[in-house]
Amino acid sequence: MSTVISGLIVVAFAALIGFLGLLVKVRFFPVEEEEDREDVAGYVTMVVGVIYALILALALVAVWENKDSAQGHVATEASALHEVSLLGGTLLPADQQRIQTATTTYAHYVVGTEWPAMRGGKEIDDTGWHLLTDLRSAVLSSDVATTARQDVLSDATTQLSTLADARRGRLDDADKRMPPLLWVGLVLGGVLTIGLTFAYGIEQRFTHIGMVMGMVALIGFMLILIYNLENPFNHGLGAGSEPFTRYFR
Repeated sequence: MSTVISGLIVVAFAALIGFLGLLVKVRFFPVEEEEDREDVAGYVTMVVGVIYALILALALVAVWENKDSAQGHVATEASALHEVSLLGGTLLPADQQRIQTATTTYAHYVVGTEWPAMRGGKEIDDTGWHLLTDLRSAVLSSDVATTARQDVLSDATTQLSTLADARRGRLDDADKRMPPLLWVGLVLGGVLTIGLTFAYGIEQRFTHIGMVMGMVALIGFMLILIYNLENPFNHGLGAGSEPFTRYFR
């Protein structure tokens, strides 16, 4: 099931819960019994809603920036690896073969092993760093007897440094998560905000039901979006491995 479909199902279910909850409230606490406190409840609901909206917005911006950072690091890493491969193609045949093998092995390991681990929130071991060390050794051991090859080696070394920095950034991005306490605040804040909309009534019952269902659906959508973006490499909305597969098949 795709992320979009599962998200829509959860949002619809949340809206249904809000609808049923409001029906229960209206059944046992009709509007006539609470007219005196309606203005105060409306003001409190507005204040709490604004504060909660700010918290939601800050959380969404934070996880979105993490995703953008991850995408940038992935693109830089893949591009630098591709440049090393191209530069290696200008060296002697034996050196070309070693560099091509090392770059392809590294790319396939990143896509085939590290990516599933990052999506699952698992720890990444040092195998990738060892493969990068092998690539660096293949480049530095190349025959650079001519000035042209020395220039190629210099450019390749620069690209290797860029690759290592981007890899380090990608792994740091994979470890970024929102604090559990913030998640508690988001969930409890949503429950409080929705619950306060039950505290006052509107004479037009269907209007009240529509407002509550809309708020529940919106809050549910925002929480699902934040949840899916919390892991910047999550399937669907997260950074993908396409920059690597584009260069190395």
